[in-house]
Amino acid sequence: MHRRIVLTIDVFLGVVLLAIAAVFVRNTKAANAALSPFGDSVSLAAQSQTQLAKKVVYGFLPYWSLENAQHIHTDKVTDISFFALHIKKDGTFDKDESGYSSWRNSKALKDLIKGGKKQNVRFSVTVISHDDEVSDSFLACEECWATLAANLESELDYAGMQNVNLDFEYTGEVERTAADRYTKFVGFLNEKLDKKYGSSFVVVSSFADAHLRNRLTIPQELAKVSDALFIMAYDFHRPESEYAGPVAPIGGAGKFHEYDITSMLADYLSNVAPSKLIMGVPYYGYNWVVEAAEANSKRIPGNDSDGYSDSQTYADVMETKLKYEPEILWDTAGQSPYFTYISNETGATREVYFDNPDSLKIKYNLVKEKNLLGVGIWALGYDGGYQELWEVLGKEFEL
Repeated sequence: MHRRIVLTIDVFLGVVLLAIAAVFVRNTKAANAALSPFGDSVSLAAQSQTQLAKKVVYGFLPYWSLENAQHIHTDKVTDISFFALHIKKDGTFDKDESGYSSWRNSKALKDLIKGGKKQNVRFSVTVISHDDEVSDSFLACEECWATLAANLESELDYAGMQNVNLDFEYTGEVERTAADRYTKFVGFLNEKLDKKYGSSFVVVSSFADAHLRNRLTIPQELAKVSDALFIMAYDFHRPESEYAGPVAPIGGAGKFHEYDITSMLADYLSNVAPSKLIMGVPYYGYNWVVEAAEANSKRIPGNDSDGYSDSQTYADVMETKLKYEPEILWDTAGQSPYFTYISNETGATREVYFDNPDSLKIKYNLVKEKNLLGVGIWALGYDGGYQELWEVLGKEFEL
């Protein structure tokens, strides 16, 4: 009797152990499939295993948004990069720029860093050159790279940081030699910072259309010498565009606009591992003067009488929405909300495209579906005191 019971228990335990092993193997295979660096797609079964995977949530904080720093939920971001310190041709920082003054003197910034570090937020500073002449001179002068590295280390030590974002932007396309110099500079600086700090986090901002045009950033080369690329996945339409349209459209390329996020991600993932990519999203929209109250209406050139097409932060868009109470419509191809209204001040028809919790959730799901390193925000503070963007961010990502 006892022997039969023992045998029965042994058999039962054996079956249970085999079942557990089978589940483990199945889940391991699913996880490996989801983490494949160059996979074109992720299966639903694999995605269900990584739905709550931790992601980088990387937010830029421009100096002009420091007045809204108290609204930043430091428990919902992993990284905050102060924007920005401008460089000169010789590799020194332009201390006459407002960004440098805020970096050194802003109490709001100091308080944010102090509080954020208690939440384990990783802070960095953005180093920028948005002047073609400055960038040309600096990149051609390797001695100036060493000057910048020394000055940057001094600023990082002052702030108690060790991380940097590099944001060099030309007004148009560049020669390959300039792009190669930039890649070499990024590698040089990353090596310098790692040597001093042990492990710095060097992120390079890259245009959405870097695979479409001859930009300064060559993604597949920069991915080799940096720790991550921040894809500026916005400005697919701008105030000067011929037609109004989504700032960051998911689809519609070739019909409503030249390019879209779906095409962009396919291009980036063709030669860069997803673990190197942070996809930025816009916390702003554009408000155009247009011909008619219809989707993708043609823009009218601005004037003092009709007003001008311009950008609006998310908070500004919400204020416009509260003032005019328009019907919020949905751009199906772009997966983006928009609305039109008649300006009380000018009588002109205006059209606003922006991103809201619904459209951002779609973008966040793309980040998870493609298993990217994380999501980025341009820019922190643009939501003012509104809470809904923080709510959807917190629901979609576990830090």
